Amino acid sequence: MSTHLKVVTLQESNFRDPVATLRLIADDMESGQYGEIGCVAVVILGHKLSVIGLGPDAEAPSVALLLQAGIQKLAEPILRTGETR
Repeated sequence: MSTHLKVVTLQESNFRDPVATLRLIADDMESGQYGEIGCVAVVILGHKLSVIGLGPDAEAPSVALLLQAGIQKLAEPILRTGETR
């Protein structure tokens, strides 16, 4: 299992088009932009909530840790400044 987590902020995309955004992410993964990938976690809210773990290290605890790291990354600016922007 990988011991290093890297949460990346995605910049170049129209996030209102999730399919196109996922294609861009896949292209970046294939090009090596993220380095060696051990685990990917995807949460989809469609007609039901789905949580998908992908990669050689995608056991349930790793996926849960990755999602928690993402939550922390999103919350840090708010916790640091008390503002959402």
